Amino acid sequence: MVAGQPIGTMIGSRMINNAQAGFIIGAVIMLASGFVALAIWPREEFSKDMERTKMTLKDLAVSFHFPKFSTSRDFYKAFGCRVCMLLSYQMISVYQLYIVEDYVHQTKTEAAGTIATMSIITMVVSLSASLISGPISDKMHTRARY
Repeated sequence: MVAGQPIGTMIGSRMINNAQAGFIIGAVIMLASGFVALAIWPREEFSKDMERTKMTLKDLAVSFHFPKFSTSRDFYKAFGCRVCMLLSYQMISVYQLYIVEDYVHQTKTEAAGTIATMSIITMVVSLSASLISGPISDKMHTRARY
């Protein structure tokens, strides 16, 4: 997601004057990525020998329950922070073209170039933050417990 969304934004900004071609390319990339993921995703060795049971609708519904707050405080902290971060990132990403056109006063083509540049910067910063925050989290010894 850290790399895919900025790359998608960059490709979309290149298709700003030909939206139909952009939608077709996006659909082809999504379809192809599903097949690529199936082809390269490692198989779970431990699940080969597990007995398979038929899942009922009740089993499916139960699998969506959230853990108790009293025993999973870190889970809820991480969940809340993640929801807020993704919501804010999506709001900016969705309205980015309008913001650049209306407040920076660029043409649609200029705005597309600005958005492409911003998506590359976003990807580099996001990947860097991910690489830095992992070791910090390891040193703090905090993990979401389920």
